Amino acid sequence: MPSNTSMGSYVDVNLDGSGMNNGSDHVTGASAPAQKYVTFDDDIPSTRTYDNSQPFTAPTVPNYGNPTGNYGNAPSGNYSNAPSGNYGNTGGMVTQNAGQPCLTMEPPKLEQIKKWTVQNYKFTKQLVSEKFGHSTKTVDKELDVRIEELRLSKVQYGNMLREARSMYARFEALLTTHRNIRAQFQTLISHAPELQDQLQANATTQSILEKNGEGLLGAIKTFVDSLNTLVNVTIQDTFLTIKNYENSRVEYDAYRNDINTLQNAPQTESNKNKLLELQVIFENRKEKWEKLKSDTNTKLDLLGENRSMVMKSQLEMFNSAVIAYFSGNGDKLSEVLAEYHIKTKKISDEGDTTTNSFLARNE
Repeated sequence: MPSNTSMGSYVDVNLDGSGMNNGSDHVTGASAPAQKYVTFDDDIPSTRTYDNSQPFTAPTVPNYGNPTGNYGNAPSGNYSNAPSGNYGNTGGMVTQNAGQPCLTMEPPKLEQIKKWTVQNYKFTKQLVSEKFGHSTKTVDKELDVRIEELRLSKVQYGNMLREARSMYARFEALLTTHRNIRAQFQTLISHAPELQDQLQANATTQSILEKNGEGLLGAIKTFVDSLNTLVNVTIQDTFLTIKNYENSRVEYDAYRNDINTLQNAPQTESNKNKLLELQVIFENRKEKWEKLKSDTNTKLDLLGENRSMVMKSQLEMFNSAVIAYFSGNGDKLSEVLAEYHIKTKKISDEGDTTTNSFLARNE
């Protein structure tokens, strides 16, 4: 018998040994002689003989019952080819009619997706209608003026922040130049003894300029940090509240216009029911809009007070530090730095400390 015969193939052998036929030509009916089927299974060494003269009986399917356990973390996958059966509502575990377990995925929340799509369409339609003048818009002139002023202020403070950062970078580069030229003066003293006094005087002056420059640089950095907090944290947080307020205003107007449209439509039973539903939603949107309107006014009031207080202090500090530095008043610069708790090196650490002005001529 060949070993490469495919599994499940067979030949018909008459019990009287008169001949052999293939499986598709065997005789059926009451008068058909008894036949045996000889199977050629690779993993079954001996042939099995079946008598087709007896009626066929389907094998009994064992009943496994409903398996118990927690199937909440069932693996994900494609179960579209799952066998048919009555799956019912089993919370992630279903059984076929024969009792075999089969996993299925949780159905998508189509209702939530549909609701989200309808709402976004409604609000986008309201914005487009307002832009082309096809629908009315609720306007609070006083609040809108305050919001517009805040937008202009943010632009101006942003420009100031950019220039202050540029000043910090350029002044830092100037201090690096002071430091480098001071080192060159001190190095040249040993190579030119006849210029020792002049070189030492210039090195001392550059050292004082460097140290006081570090104080002014610290003041500039404090000023930049305060501006950055104001523009990118405090004002930005207020604009988040303003954005929520504007979105709630669009929602409020969208439902308000829908109610006006239904009130002018024929008063059918369907329109009346829909109008009642919209009025409930409209009242909720109105309450939300009024609350965010109040929050926005409060945020603008607090921002105005905080901005005035912080910027007044920072501008005074910055002006005092700049005047003290460029007038050569090192003591005054130190007082300004101490008053505003700006950490930096002191003039007395190194160099000539006998004069209050580090720009005075060394004699």
